Amino acid sequence: MNQELWKELEQFALNCKACELCKTRRNVVFGSGDPNSRLWLVGEAPGSNEDEQGLPFVGQAGAILDTFLEKNGFKRHSLFITNVIKCRPPNNADPTEDQKSNCFPILAAQLAIGKPKYILALGRHAAEAFVPKPFRSIKEIRGQVVLSGETKVVVTYHPAAVLRNPRLGEIVEHDIQMMSRLIAGE
Repeated sequence: MNQELWKELEQFALNCKACELCKTRRNVVFGSGDPNSRLWLVGEAPGSNEDEQGLPFVGQAGAILDTFLEKNGFKRHSLFITNVIKCRPPNNADPTEDQKSNCFPILAAQLAIGKPKYILALGRHAAEAFVPKPFRSIKEIRGQVVLSGETKVVVTYHPAAVLRNPRLGEIVEHDIQMMSRLIAGE
């Protein structure tokens, strides 16, 4: 991976003023972990804890995600974790189409530099970034391997959905197990 290019991209993201989110953010959440990892996790957008700390998945949803990852042999620091949107939408609102289109080039550049082999897409907005065909709900596409270029993508529910509906936890855990088996089967 080109470290210099990565640092330039991170600096670009930190100074981004492409949309109104730059006016309300505390921190740009570029990502954390190892960008050289074969597996990346891509979420939707930072929440208030993430905005405060400048790191992805550090709130309650992050704690749930960490538990599922550890149960399946993954360590957070050995993966790269980021979001489609790099700044927090006010009141944790869903990202707008404009926000997604303004932020997507940063994610696309991250992917081009880091070249992950596998992506676990967490939630609908993350799925939309990788799944080429239209879909109505995560239920339609989760638990499948989808190719995005040469990258194998598995879509699952966002861990925040597990907070609202704990029964989804089994599904998310199953999808993470599936990703683990996919990587192990190389």
